Amino acid sequence: MAKKIPVIRNTNYTYFIPQIAILIFIIFILNFLNVSHYLLLGVSLYFLLSIYLKVLIPKWHRKGIFYLKKGELHGAILSFQKSYEYFQKNAWVDQYRAFILFSTSQLSYSEMALMNIIYCYEQMGDKKMAQKYHKILRQQFPDNKYS
Repeated sequence: MAKKIPVIRNTNYTYFIPQIAILIFIIFILNFLNVSHYLLLGVSLYFLLSIYLKVLIPKWHRKGIFYLKKGELHGAILSFQKSYEYFQKNAWVDQYRAFILFSTSQLSYSEMALMNIIYCYEQMGDKKMAQKYHKILRQQFPDNKYS
């Protein structure tokens, strides 16, 4: 049976503005191209694109959550580490996540990866590794209210 894990959702409501702008832009382009049912098609296209991007790009983050829910902490740690590495290497994706991933999260994927790694190590009782990642979290995200 899967363990009940804490979920923190911090939504930045101003990130909804780019979402609406992207939706309007898609609808505008379809209307400009004289596509019939441009409104319905635009909304559908926006939601399909949103789902596709959220599944494709942060795939290691999603795998980490999957392993975490199954209680497989080692697999979760490896996945979150890969997610962290990806978003460190491609920091622009994380920085502009509202436009690229249609994400409304206040927390970046790098920040979430570190927090999840810390959680996993704490659950495993490995205080030394948890402290190591706490230090990294505090250095990179000094305003993080959970560190």
